[in-house]
Amino acid sequence: MAQFDTIIRNAWLVDGTGGPSRNADIGIVGGRISEIGNLSNASADELIDAEGRIVAPGHITQHSHYDASIFWSPTCLDSGVNGVTTTLNANCGFSIAPARPADRDRLMLMMATTEQIPVEQQRIGLPWTWETFPEFMDHLRALPKSVNLMTYIPINPLLVYVMGIDAAKTRRPNAEEMVEMHRLIDEAMDFGAVGIALSVMGIEGNSHVDFDGSPMPTDVMHNDDIVDLARGMAKRGKGIVQLLAQIGGNGNKEVSAKIARMAKGSGVRVIHNIFLAIDGMPELIDEDLAWLDGLRAEGLDVIGATILHAGWVEAGIRDLDTAAGQMAGVRKIIACADEAEVRALLTDKTFVQEFSDEYLRQGPTSGAGGFEGQIVIEVGPDAAMQKYLDRSLGEIAEEEGRTVVETLCDLALRSKLALQIKSLPYAAMDGRLGARLLAHPCVTSGVSDGGAHTKAFSSGFYATEMLVRMVREQKAMSLENMHYQLSFKIARALNLTDRGAILPGHWADIIIYALEDLYFDRSRHQIVHDMPGGDWRRLAGAGGYHRILVNGVTTFVDGEESSNRPGKFVEANDSGGGQFAIAAE
Repeated sequence: MAQFDTIIRNAWLVDGTGGPSRNADIGIVGGRISEIGNLSNASADELIDAEGRIVAPGHITQHSHYDASIFWSPTCLDSGVNGVTTTLNANCGFSIAPARPADRDRLMLMMATTEQIPVEQQRIGLPWTWETFPEFMDHLRALPKSVNLMTYIPINPLLVYVMGIDAAKTRRPNAEEMVEMHRLIDEAMDFGAVGIALSVMGIEGNSHVDFDGSPMPTDVMHNDDIVDLARGMAKRGKGIVQLLAQIGGNGNKEVSAKIARMAKGSGVRVIHNIFLAIDGMPELIDEDLAWLDGLRAEGLDVIGATILHAGWVEAGIRDLDTAAGQMAGVRKIIACADEAEVRALLTDKTFVQEFSDEYLRQGPTSGAGGFEGQIVIEVGPDAAMQKYLDRSLGEIAEEEGRTVVETLCDLALRSKLALQIKSLPYAAMDGRLGARLLAHPCVTSGVSDGGAHTKAFSSGFYATEMLVRMVREQKAMSLENMHYQLSFKIARALNLTDRGAILPGHWADIIIYALEDLYFDRSRHQIVHDMPGGDWRRLAGAGGYHRILVNGVTTFVDGEESSNRPGKFVEANDSGGGQFAIAAE
């Protein structure tokens, strides 16, 4: 009888702890790492030769939105092929449970506007075999999947479930409703949810708006009610409160601080989203770290989550909401039934003037930035239009003496609606800025937004992009530290004690690759038609991993998906609180 189920031999082991890499063999039994060392004389049912390759823990994504797409993509779109082995859903307080049958369409509309997951994809792809959150989690447990799933309790559907959509947006919960929400949160955490998640960005400049342009329930919640929701978790003595409370310099940091002060010493952790690294704006990092250090100095368990991969947004005129959010002019364009209606609207001088005035008044309402910096990447076959390629809308508008919205509408018409635009990177290209954020022991990466905005970008590649740019190309961070940042540090932030590192007793979530083989195409996304109903999404060219194992079972070999579905529903298995390890750099 073999000693191991699997042995990975001749590994250059980067174990995820931040310690020095080394040569080693890894023995796996029952999906867990059993032994590390020289296993040249040991036997196994499966031998994997990693000669010349790095063996590291799989990436852990702490911020994703695969709540819907896991039902039609067991690999979580491009996450699985890019080495993500565990992902946490329902961030920002949006998901598809709990949901009474009468509220399903309303929740799908919420997901369509906030996370830009098209309603029609959800209607086709979701089985709706649940109403309560525990029923939803039972379905996730049984679902065949190639990645491990974790979930928060999303507070927007919870508010709708208890109060109804209109009341949730227009008044504070009464005492009976608050008691019921505490009960439902406790019930969900008993079934394995890791905590609660909500967006608290307010109204001004917030891209998380409903289909009618109104704010989402949690964005207009009173701060005291938000704190009260978290109070039940503090009494429970464990769990995480995930808050989208900041994007760059905008947001509501104070509510994160209030929750952390209320929960001090309880075992409840606050994960505050989202710190940014932006080229040319290092002062944002100074401000964020000073704020975080002030809270930590009070003994408060607050962690700052940061998005660091240099991705971008692409858009055509009919999916302009991906680049400009929910402005009235944008909503009118995407509401058009067909291309003839779009052309008629863009030809209407009154509409173009009103859209232009609206944009000048309020600017964009999405993370893609303004129209001025958008680069033209597609104009159709007309030879006269090719001069606009690879130029910004702002530059073209200035040259032609028009507003940027007038220029956008004109180019869309003249290209026969073939116009495609691309934003600047939404995170710093300078890897030193990201490395500076991650040098803080309480700032974590693993923010992808994967599963959301699929007609604007793909982002399951985030760790691949960081390895290529920050480690291989710019050498802004060591390989050992990067894998610590992509796995073990996040695992400890999420109170996972047996994932995120290649250590005896840990689950064997493993990636095998050569750094020089990883690739990331920065030019533009591909269009692939693999969503429900044959609908399309954007897909970045990224990958290069030789083999990926989840719970000791191979899911990908050289980019080819296996038929194995070893993913598990994962619960946080640490009581919470406390510091996590710091990797030397």
